[in-house]
Amino acid sequence: MSETENYHVRMAKFRQEGVHEWQGREGETDATCIATALDAQTEATLALAYEQRTSNLIAFYADGNEGTVPGIDYVALVDQIKVRLGL
Repeated sequence: MSETENYHVRMAKFRQEGVHEWQGREGETDATCIATALDAQTEATLALAYEQRTSNLIAFYADGNEGTVPGIDYVALVDQIKVRLGL
């Protein structure tokens, strides 16, 4: 996994494959269908939260806050933004 990849998207795909294998063995039961839906919903929510965090980092920096909030390492913040954007 690259540093820019959204971990939760990758995990959602991995878990869906696992649930599909389970469904292949057990068949489409109520349990396997519910597990698929719950897992997909959880990972989708976490993936969106990851992207929202990226958006918030960019918005904070773009608003000209550099140096105005004590205790923030602005170089590290910019580095994190670059990594998330694949720059």
